[in-house]
Amino acid sequence: MTTGGALRVGLAQVDSRLGDLDENLARHLARIEEARAAGVELLVFPELSLTGYRLLHLTPRLALAPQRSPHVARLAAAAAGMTVVVGLVEEDENGTLHNSALVLQEGAVVHTHRKVYLPTYGIFQEERFFARGRSLGLVPIAGGKLGVLICEDLWHAELARRMALGGAKLIVVPSVSPGRVGPGPVPENSDTWEVLTRSTALLNTCWVAYCSRVGWEEGSFYPGGSHLVRPGGEVAARAPFLEEHLLVAEVDLREADRLRFRLPLLDDERTDVVGPA
Repeated sequence: MTTGGALRVGLAQVDSRLGDLDENLARHLARIEEARAAGVELLVFPELSLTGYRLLHLTPRLALAPQRSPHVARLAAAAAGMTVVVGLVEEDENGTLHNSALVLQEGAVVHTHRKVYLPTYGIFQEERFFARGRSLGLVPIAGGKLGVLICEDLWHAELARRMALGGAKLIVVPSVSPGRVGPGPVPENSDTWEVLTRSTALLNTCWVAYCSRVGWEEGSFYPGGSHLVRPGGEVAARAPFLEEHLLVAEVDLREADRLRFRLPLLDDERTDVVGPA
């Protein structure tokens, strides 16, 4: 792993099979080897990539305790020499279930992010099956710090802000966001996600890596469109829509340092303002 700020990032835009841990594991292992051959140092999979998303009553059957799971052990071993972010149903030490993303480094789980905001409206039923996450953390990488937020978490701006204030120069966002097929060339809803990722990057002067899934699942459509955004809000690279793809791009975390020097938004943050909230 490089330490000077340069980082080769891969976004694995995959179509997970609902409830099939073994098949999804095999697909993850294949993508890890593909990424390794491409020189990727940080590989990100979508939200709940090991299980599929609309699990409902299957949720407890697919839960994994990371420290005891052979599936996680195989992924961690395969990821040696890289940093890999993978999504799963996590069973914690108390038997509680979470929508989680694991950060794997050097054969071990070095960080677990449990989704903080669980959408429970419309087709979404997350709070019926998962407990809310209650903490944030950062992971050292390439001379900087990496943060993880899962899908709906990014819609709550305070989380990314707290990570940036804590020193995060890159925020990765595994996501499973249903799309809509419309008349235009870009699936409906994808434009909204790009507005969100670009504004997050600009307002927090950090890189944002958004990794979405593709395919159909229980009547829901997932468009892909994974992308990487520079600290100034410009899209640096974008995966195609509607197909599996490994997007590989170069990131220089020092861009965040340089922009923060010119645009000291984080340094100017006020904590003494009182108001209606």
